[in-house]
Amino acid sequence: MSAIERKPYKVTDKAGFWVAGQKLPTDKGEDGIPKPRVGYVLHLTEDEAKHELAAGVIEPGASAGA
Repeated sequence: MSAIERKPYKVTDKAGFWVAGQKLPTDKGEDGIPKPRVGYVLHLTEDEAKHELAAGVIEPGASAGA
C-alpha cells in the first residue's frame, strides 16, 4: 500500500475559517476581530485541494518550510 501524496498549499486572503475540512488558526485584525491566518500552509492531496484552488482560497507551491 502506497502513502497518499500531500503537497503544501498557502492560504490566501479569500479563505474562510475552514479550508478543505480543516479549521485554520486565526489572527486578530486591526479591529480586534479574529480572521483566518493568511499565508498558513496546509498539506493537502490533489483531491482535497481541487475545489479550494478553483475558489482561490489556496495557492500551490508553498515551500515546505513556510
